[in-house]
Amino acid sequence: MTEEAGAPAPASGDSALARIPGVFFSPTRTFESIARRPTWIAPVILWVLCSLAVSAVLLPRMDYEKMTKERLEKSGRTVPEEQVQSIVERQKKFGPVFGYFLAVAIPILISLLTAVILWGSFRAFGWDTSYPQSLGVTTHAFLPGVLGSLLLLPLIARQDRMDPSAMGDLLRSNLGFLVERDSKALHALLGSLDIFSFWTLALMTVGFAAAAKVRRGKAAGILVTLWAIYVLGKAGLAAIF
Repeated sequence: MTEEAGAPAPASGDSALARIPGVFFSPTRTFESIARRPTWIAPVILWVLCSLAVSAVLLPRMDYEKMTKERLEKSGRTVPEEQVQSIVERQKKFGPVFGYFLAVAIPILISLLTAVILWGSFRAFGWDTSYPQSLGVTTHAFLPGVLGSLLLLPLIARQDRMDPSAMGDLLRSNLGFLVERDSKALHALLGSLDIFSFWTLALMTVGFAAAAKVRRGKAAGILVTLWAIYVLGKAGLAAIF
C-alpha cells in the first residue's frame, strides 16, 4: 500500500508530512504526487488524533441520564427509576471505553471502506486506478473534515452538557441547524449540505482525476453520484429509524 522498497526517496516537498499542508495550499501538485507515490498513514494518524481529542472533550460532558430517558420515552417503554439509574451507571462506566475505541476505529474503517468503494467504482468504468492510489487520495481528501473537528473543540468545551447527535449543528458549516433534529430526514439531508463535504468532494475530484488520468468532469460525475446516493440513503434511514 505504500512506496515500494528501492524506489527513490521523495523530495522534501513530496514527503508524506509535506502533503498534509499541501492538500490545503497546493492540492493539484499534491494529488499528482500522491497518484505517483501513494501514501496514507500520516492523514489517518492525524484524523485519529483529532478524533481522540474530540472524544476527550466530549465524553466528560455527555448527559447519560438525559439521553437514556429520552431514548426510553421515544421507544414508548416505561422503566422503573431504579432500572434507569442502573442503565445510566453502566453507560458511565463503559461509555468512555467504547467512545475512545470508536475514536480510533472509525477513522480507519471509514478510510478503508470509502477507498474500496471509490476504487471499485472507477475500475468499473475501466479507468486504471490502484487501491493504494484510491486510499491515498481518499485519506488526504478527508483532511478538511479533520480541520472541522479541530474547529469543533472549543465549541464543545463551552458546553456544560452535550448530546453527541447535536455536534453537527454546533459549527454551522451545514444547513442542518435550520431545522429541528426531530425532523430527522430533513435534518439529515440539510446536514449533508456541508462546506467540508463539498471541499472533500472537490479534493477527491482533483485526486482521482490525477490517479485515473481522466478529465476532472468525469471524475466529478462518479463522485457526486456516489455522494448523492449516500446522502439520500442517510436521509431515508433517518426517516425510518
